[in-house]
This record gives sequence, structure tokens and C-alpha cells, in this order.
Amino acid sequence: MTTHERVQDLVRLAFEAVAPFRTFSAYRAKCNYEGVYPFRNLDAQVEFESLLEGQFLLQLDWENAATAVTAQPFRAHWDSGEQVRSHIPDYFCRLTNGDGLVVDVRPEERVDDAAREAFEFTRRLCEEVGWEYRIYGTPSTHLFSNLRVFKQYASFECDEKYMASTLRAAARKISVTDLISFGMRQEVSGGVARSLIYRLLWERKMQTGWYRPLSSATEVWA
Repeated sequence: MTTHERVQDLVRLAFEAVAPFRTFSAYRAKCNYEGVYPFRNLDAQVEFESLLEGQFLLQLDWENAATAVTAQPFRAHWDSGEQVRSHIPDYFCRLTNGDGLVVDVRPEERVDDAAREAFEFTRRLCEEVGWEYRIYGTPSTHLFSNLRVFKQYASFECDEKYMASTLRAAARKISVTDLISFGMRQEVSGGVARSLIYRLLWERKMQTGWYRPLSSATEVWA
């Protein structure tokens, strides 16, 4: 089989639907923070084995750019010149436009020479196949904190007319405090008003300075 034929085989495979290539290890005194992330925008629960991987999945969920995600999707092998090496990327995502996205999650300070070699090989492989490749490093602390708050209100329900009036009120930049006051003038409680604002921020129907600390003075706009 030629290299071109092998590449075409990769393109046809639904890596977003495969079982993880390896199981997540568990042992006493393990330092990593691991678990299962329940996607809000997908009917999926995806494993992660570090806090940073959990942050990546949260951001991916919020961006709503993928239709399916799987962890540890495949093992790639290459000859380094001294030995045959292998690497298992952290995630494969099927994007809404049908393209593939391969992701490695690693804090920048932990990318050593061996990791750089593995990541460069994976990048070249993805380029040949036609997939996007991304290395997810350390994200903004404020963005992660904000998204954790917003997701708690993703399922909040309220009157459609009030939602529409809130979006109209946010046609220009307005602080969270002033938008809550607007709601209270509509005979809506402050808690309901704030919950709706956070839901709309999760759904990205409202915008804000995502990388800034969230407070009552935070400005939002629709």
C-alpha cells in the first residue's frame, strides 16, 4: 500500500467514533486531576486525565465548533533515526464543517525535546491527511473561571419575551449591574436577571471581555 493510499484510509476513518486507544490509568497517589466531562452542546461524555484537558473540553464545548470528540484516538509511529517512536494524541474532534481536528494538551513549560519531536511529527501527519492540528497550552485563568460560571446557567429557562427584551437592552455595551436593574424594572428578580445573562454568555448570544475577571461591573453586549 502506498503512502497516499494509507493517507486516504485515514481520511475515511471516523476517529471521532472510536474507543480510546489506551485506557486511562489509575493508581494510588496519582497527581493528575482526571474525570469525565459532560458536554452541554453534544450528547457525549469525554474522559480527561488532567485539569488542563478538562479546561480544553470546557472551552471546546463553549465554542460549539465540534459535532463529536474522542480521547486517545490513535497511535502514530515514526522512525526517529535512532529508534521507532510512537505518540498518542489527546483528542480527535470532528468539526461542524466536517473537518478533523487533532489536539495535544500540554502546558508550555512541559514541552521538552521529545514532546516537540512528537508534536512536529503529528503536525506533519495531520497536514498530509488534511486535518487541523492544535497544541493546547496553558489557557487564561480568567477565561476558564468565567466559563465554569456560565456553564452552570446553560440550562436556565425563562420567559422568551424577557429574553428578547434583555438582548435588545444589550444592543449597546451595558454593565451586568445595569442589565440586572433593567430586569428588575420588568418585575424580574435579580437572580433571574443574572442567571439569564450568564446563560446568554454561555450561548455566546451576548459578548464580553472573555479574558477579564467577571464582576457586576463587567460590560456585556449582544
